[in-house]
Amino acid sequence: MRTEKFLEEIGIEGKKAEIYLACLELGGATAYLIAKKAGIKRPTAYDIINQLLSEGLVHKSIKSGATHFSPTDPQVLINKTKERMAKIEKVMPLLQNLYNSPKTKPFIQYFEGREGIREMYEDSLRSLKKGEEILGYVGEGITQHLPEYTQDYVQRRTEKGIVFRGIYKAAPEIVAYMRKNKEQLRVGRILSEKAFPVSNEINIYKNKMAIASYGREMFGMLIESEEIVRTQKAIFELAWRGAEGLEITG
Repeated sequence: MRTEKFLEEIGIEGKKAEIYLACLELGGATAYLIAKKAGIKRPTAYDIINQLLSEGLVHKSIKSGATHFSPTDPQVLINKTKERMAKIEKVMPLLQNLYNSPKTKPFIQYFEGREGIREMYEDSLRSLKKGEEILGYVGEGITQHLPEYTQDYVQRRTEKGIVFRGIYKAAPEIVAYMRKNKEQLRVGRILSEKAFPVSNEINIYKNKMAIASYGREMFGMLIESEEIVRTQKAIFELAWRGAEGLEITG
């Protein structure tokens, strides 16, 4: 990948990247020489150099009565990235609270294909903390279509201490899957296909309901609504109490 492409990915692009690279190559020079090296008109070059100065990417000095601009050690780019991440992490709890706060209208997201469904499932790991619970209706879809991701997801869910309580459609792979219930923080009840003829999956947690469909077109839908989820949790509890099936505890 070209150097310009790397710089573009960290926000240094276009003429700004050209001036910065020219400064690095010259090792320090007047604004006139830097502009000439970059092939950019001097007024534009001056503006960009001043911007680089304010960002700490270059510094200036006086030599023989002329102002020279020299590049700061590029290591500063890593330091700035770390500082930016520290600021993001500091404000993240507030942003998450706003994101997870009850909405007056349902907020619906749509996800397409395998990658989309994986991203939808990741939301539960981001939203939940140790000891919190996911309620789920599960067909055989995810174990058939996303077997490797399923293993990885379950491992990370377990490591975070998130419990899964689900009603499953009977299938050989589901029975084998549930033999690790205890170690994978899972409680499940298995129903026959006749009693539970589903092929998709519905997960309910926090104020969200995630629906994954594994039909001809794989897609997912994440609904965020306190009112809808409160109703769905009540329906799940009724289904859980009425489910007559095999519970495997490991």
